[in-house]
Amino acid sequence: MHPAPLLPEAHLFVCANRREAGSPLGAGCSVEGEALYATLKTEVARRQLVRSVWVTKTHCLGVCPKEGATVALYPRQALWEGARAGDAKALVDQAAAAGGP
Repeated sequence: MHPAPLLPEAHLFVCANRREAGSPLGAGCSVEGEALYATLKTEVARRQLVRSVWVTKTHCLGVCPKEGATVALYPRQALWEGARAGDAKALVDQAAAAGGP
């Protein structure tokens, strides 16, 4: 094992967890998370931030919104619930600001 040569300035983690039908916690972020993840990847690429802002699809982040998806931002340690694909620009704005001074 050795250190990786590249680290992002900011990292967005998007929940796309799917739960079984009838789960008391609901269906999870599943469809909304998948759509948000794809839109975030597109937005990061459009802004040419792929080296500085990473986007990773995850399973459960511990917060289960009734609608939308949960998103965590590091190193800022921010967490949003109920995010949708339409929130991608604002989330990338937050991520880009997290890497700055």
